[in-house]
Amino acid sequence: MYNIESIVEALLYFAGLQEIKTKIIKACYLLESEYFDKTGQRLTNIKYKYYYYGPYSESIVNSMMNNKNILYNPQISINGNDYDLFKLIKISSIHKFDPFTLSMIMKWAKIMQNSTLDKMLKLSYNDKNFKRTKKGHVIKFESDFLKKKELLKKRFRDKYRNRELINEEIESLKEVNNEELIEYSRNLLRKSKD
Repeated sequence: MYNIESIVEALLYFAGLQEIKTKIIKACYLLESEYFDKTGQRLTNIKYKYYYYGPYSESIVNSMMNNKNILYNPQISINGNDYDLFKLIKISSIHKFDPFTLSMIMKWAKIMQNSTLDKMLKLSYNDKNFKRTKKGHVIKFESDFLKKKELLKKRFRDKYRNRELINEEIESLKEVNNEELIEYSRNLLRKSKD
């Protein structure tokens, strides 16, 4: 797991500009949701709640406010609305990310950079984990990757239960199931790059 400070710094670094607090929070959430869907693991230990304006985490706001590498510009008026803007001053931990995680952060930084606030809100409202959650509750993440893995395990157990298998057959079944899971993961990665 990564700490949220390094995720926010990397998002701002790759977005290359100052950004509205709400868009940063939504980008963090959508990155976390997609990461979990593809890997079956959480990216951070941050809890998100279902608020009126989509997924929200006070922990992210606190980490941005207390991060010495991020400049906070309070309540800049845009179209009659007040927004909190954040800008990266320096990055401290980009080298800590593995290539897959880094590519996902870059993807969501680009989406955040090229999207309006309304588009980021729409993306988070349409997220399957957000849709399943009741207003005011903590969002629980669910993964297609994990569902597929459980189906493969069940199929393996069923084949194993139906008859006695010799060791070579057991190893062969394990290999087939692993290959299917690997291929499924690769397909998800290909889709995310498109």
